[in-house]
Amino acid sequence: MDRFDEYLKERAKAEPFPVPEGYAGRVLHTCAALQETTLQPGKKSARRGSLRWAGWAAAAVVLLAAVPNVSPAAAAALADVPVLGTIVRLVTFRTYTYDDGHSAADVSVPQLEGSGAAEAVSDEVRAYTDQLIAQFQKDCQVVGEGYQGLDITSRVVTDSSDWFTLRIDAVETKASGYQFSRLYHIDKATGAQVTLKDLFRPDADYVSVLSDEVRRQMEEQMAKDDPQAYFPEEFTAIAPDQNFYWNADGDLVLVLDEYTVAAGSMGMPEFVIPSAVCGELEK
Repeated sequence: MDRFDEYLKERAKAEPFPVPEGYAGRVLHTCAALQETTLQPGKKSARRGSLRWAGWAAAAVVLLAAVPNVSPAAAAALADVPVLGTIVRLVTFRTYTYDDGHSAADVSVPQLEGSGAAEAVSDEVRAYTDQLIAQFQKDCQVVGEGYQGLDITSRVVTDSSDWFTLRIDAVETKASGYQFSRLYHIDKATGAQVTLKDLFRPDADYVSVLSDEVRRQMEEQMAKDDPQAYFPEEFTAIAPDQNFYWNADGDLVLVLDEYTVAAGSMGMPEFVIPSAVCGELEK
């Protein structure tokens, strides 16, 4: 049980205001009576927007909204409610700025709380950005009055009832700029942090399948005489922990860092992977 759950229970026990008799029981009865939505063949999997938890979430909102006014008896009943999903809260932003008249840095990244997975993501983001800041400071000492730049921003890509994705974008500027990203995912249904390999069966060769699809898309776009400057001959394979996210249509999108498969003018290329390509490999 996380600290947020403990806080709710302690708050509930401390408040003197009663609620109508049988309130907690009626909420639990409503939860039990909810029907689970079954996905039809061809629909996206639960992590891409399943409605399975929608009814539970609605009932949870009612129950949690009443917590400041529940009696100790109702607080005890709350302890028997099944886990409704991992909570992820963006608590504050950690910032770092630097400007010596030659070089400059502007870093702003969020700190997450609410669950073990959220805190684990925060720890990873902190370690990652600390590494970038340390390298920036080292480079400033080396170049003296030469210019060094570091900009790090973040945004929440997805925050649904069953999925959370945080994206960190960084730009290092020296003689030229270099963009790269890291995406962090939490499956709220299981409370686990998720990487690309976790989406597929242990025996699935997802790296080869997705790499072939990325190469196919690059060659297809170049064959159409699109102004795309890809380097398919230099692309060997995606990383096992390749950056990804789910788009609004529930499709898997792979995000590659600048210069890895294309000219810098194309920034960070993204490749939408059709469900037909990897659907059979998924868990």
